[in-house]
Amino acid sequence: MGTKVGKFKEPVWGNELEIEMIPTEELTVIEIQRKPSTYHVQRLKDSIRKVGFVVPVMGIRRNGKVVIIDGQHRFLAAKDLGIEELPVIILPEKFAFDLMEFNVEKQMSLREKAYVSLNVYRWYLDVDPSKYENDDEIRDSIESIHYVTLGLAYESQPRLFGSAFESLMHRIDNWFSLPLNEAITERKKRSDMLLEVETLVRQAVEEIQKLGVNNPFLPRAVVSYVNPIGRKRIIEESYEEIMETMKIRLEKLLENPNQFLSYGYEEEEDL
Repeated sequence: MGTKVGKFKEPVWGNELEIEMIPTEELTVIEIQRKPSTYHVQRLKDSIRKVGFVVPVMGIRRNGKVVIIDGQHRFLAAKDLGIEELPVIILPEKFAFDLMEFNVEKQMSLREKAYVSLNVYRWYLDVDPSKYENDDEIRDSIESIHYVTLGLAYESQPRLFGSAFESLMHRIDNWFSLPLNEAITERKKRSDMLLEVETLVRQAVEEIQKLGVNNPFLPRAVVSYVNPIGRKRIIEESYEEIMETMKIRLEKLLENPNQFLSYGYEEEEDL
C-alpha cells in the first residue's frame, strides 16, 4: 500500500492525521464527486510542471483501498503527467459525508445534484443497510430526499424533464422511516411512478406542440396544469395518490389537447 511519511494534529478538532505516499494506480476517486473539468485538469498540469505536486489530496480508507474525497482534479492531472505516487492525507471515513455537504452547495445542475445525492445514499446503504433512511446523519448529508428519487429516474431516463417536476417533488417526496435496504425498494417505486407520469407529459407536450404552441417552459406548464395540489400549504394526499391523479389528468389531456390552449402557461415560467 502506501508509505507513511508523517503525521500531524489537525488544529481545530485535534484529530491526528497521517500523510502517506501512495501509488497513483492504487488510488480511486469517490463516486459522489462531480464530473471533472477537462479545462481545470489541464491548468493543474501546467501548474504541476512549474512548481511540482505540492498540495496533498485527501482520502479515506475503505474496503482496503484509499478513496480520494478531495483533490480529484489534482489526481487526474498527476495521472496524465505519469506521476507514480502522490502524498495523501488520510482522514476518518465520516469526513467523506461532511465534505459531500459542501459539494452539493456548489453551483450544480439539478441532474448533478440528483446523481450526487443518489451516490451518497447508496454509499450509506453499502456501509450500513440497517440504518434508517430518515436518520439524522443521512439527512445532514443529503439536502433533500427528492434528489435521490430524481437520481434514480435520471438513471433510467437521462433526458428526464427533471426541472419540470422539481418543485412538486420537493413538496411531496418525504423521508421513509424504514431501514435503507427496505427504503431503496420503495424509493425505486416512487421513481418508476415519476417516470410513468413523465412519459405522459412528454406525449402531451408533443401533442400541444402540434397545435402551434412552442415554449421552452411547456413541460413545466403541463406538469403544473395536471398538478392536483396546486399551491396548497397543507398536503393531505400521499405521493402515490398525487402521481396517480396526474396520470389520469394527463390521459384526459391527451384525449383533448386543445383544452390546454386556454391555460395561461406563460405565468408558470417562474415556478
